Amino acid sequence: MYTPSAFTRALLVCFLSLSGYLVTAQNYRDTFSAKTSLYAELGGNGDAYSLNVDRIVYQDAMFKTALRVGLSSNLFFLEQESGVYPVVPVEVSGMLGRYRKHIEAGLGYTRRFTTEPDLIQNMYFGRVGFRYQQPQGGMLVRVGLTPFLSAEVDRKTPGLTLVPRFAFSIGRSF
Repeated sequence: MYTPSAFTRALLVCFLSLSGYLVTAQNYRDTFSAKTSLYAELGGNGDAYSLNVDRIVYQDAMFKTALRVGLSSNLFFLEQESGVYPVVPVEVSGMLGRYRKHIEAGLGYTRRFTTEPDLIQNMYFGRVGFRYQQPQGGMLVRVGLTPFLSAEVDRKTPGLTLVPRFAFSIGRSF
């Protein structure tokens, strides 16, 4: 019967200890403890701008899922419009990547709370972009293409409307 030498046993113990450490270190490095983010977005789902909060609700080593809600208004467009109304974007997004850098894709809905008949009130968004976020908290930067689709029919847009848009977000995660 074969019995391993003391050197072989010591080597095996070191290898198992080291591999356990590396697996733990890799998981810790890629796990987001800062799951909540606050950020401002220019363009994107909230018309010209929005203030947003999102929360990572699922994560594993390479994939994360986040839910977002924001608030905006038409304050920059008052000359063209009759009153102030709120704009509320919501979105679910998935992030693929490791540590700080992720490719991001998502789907969202934006509601303009206005009774103006010439304005689109319901918009459906897609998102494809890049997200930089520190796993333990800190700076958050997002850049993306966020085209929207609206099925509302009015005299200006007689049918489906697809509008390409871009977004830039900056904020903090904690």
